[in-house]
Amino acid sequence: MQKHAYLIIANRNPGQLQTLLTLLDDSRNDIYLLVDRKSVGYPRDFQLNYATLFSVSPLVIDWGSYSQIEAEMRLFQAAAPGKYAYYHLLSGLDLPLANQDEIHAFFSAHPGKEFITYSSQASGVQF
Repeated sequence: MQKHAYLIIANRNPGQLQTLLTLLDDSRNDIYLLVDRKSVGYPRDFQLNYATLFSVSPLVIDWGSYSQIEAEMRLFQAAAPGKYAYYHLLSGLDLPLANQDEIHAFFSAHPGKEFITYSSQASGVQF
């Protein structure tokens, strides 16, 4: 079984984060969660039944700044020793559009493929 790592940066709406965690709660997944330190009153203990949840030490994140990259790197560093088949970087406000069986079947059908795109169509940006 190839496991997936879900790397999540969260900063608000803990109810939606709990929904996301519930949708990712699968024994084929490990979940790494980093909560923005500025998030006051944010619960630090979420309940899962199948996936393992790892809390990554929080930091103050100014969205769109280098601190967001630091948060991503902190998550990747925490998850890297697991040598997962795939790493999924999410916001705590994201929700999957497919169930875990469909997601794992898709990635099993495309082993080793990366799914990253970029477009040079942005206005005023030239490459």
